[in-house]
Amino acid sequence: MNVELQARIIKQATRMFMCNGIKSITMDMIASQLGISKRTLYENFKDKDELVLACLDKDEQERKARFNTYFDNRKNIIDLLLNIHEDFLRFAKDVSPMFFVDLERYCSKVNDKYEDEKERHRRETVDLLKIGVGEGVIRDDINIDIVATLLTAQFELLKKSDQVFGSEYTFTEIFETIFKNFIRGIATPEGVKYTDEFFAEKKK
Repeated sequence: MNVELQARIIKQATRMFMCNGIKSITMDMIASQLGISKRTLYENFKDKDELVLACLDKDEQERKARFNTYFDNRKNIIDLLLNIHEDFLRFAKDVSPMFFVDLERYCSKVNDKYEDEKERHRRETVDLLKIGVGEGVIRDDINIDIVATLLTAQFELLKKSDQVFGSEYTFTEIFETIFKNFIRGIATPEGVKYTDEFFAEKKK
């Protein structure tokens, strides 16, 4: 098993899945883009399901590494959330909504992993908001568990944005609207001030 080749396959397949959705991309197409035989591809990944899971695992590892950097260097939790916002915008600009639709429909293993991660991310959001309350940038008069659950539901809407909004708005426009309303709704005056200054600086 060639580790370097596997890394190349995962990188190329991830790009193709995210730009076009999972269902429309075949193992033949991936092998062709890499300039390798389909046999070589199957020697490294027994089937498409295994390759999709490997792509998701690699993406999650990279996302965790960036999150840890943001967390360690944060000024406060609002600062962390804003960095996550920017990170997601960079990710979303090249991702087709069909990628998220296919994640849910494609196969049970992929969907089970997605559901497990969704609940883990919700719990992590609860923990982060509690830190923000202690820092004085997140309001202490809100039910954090409800807020985290509502945010998860809003992101579910985002993943189906093409079904809800059609082509009227871009994926990133919908995400930014969800995020800005979320932040301003849970932040203290200090947190709102920090958020406004951040977006004002971005416009310059």
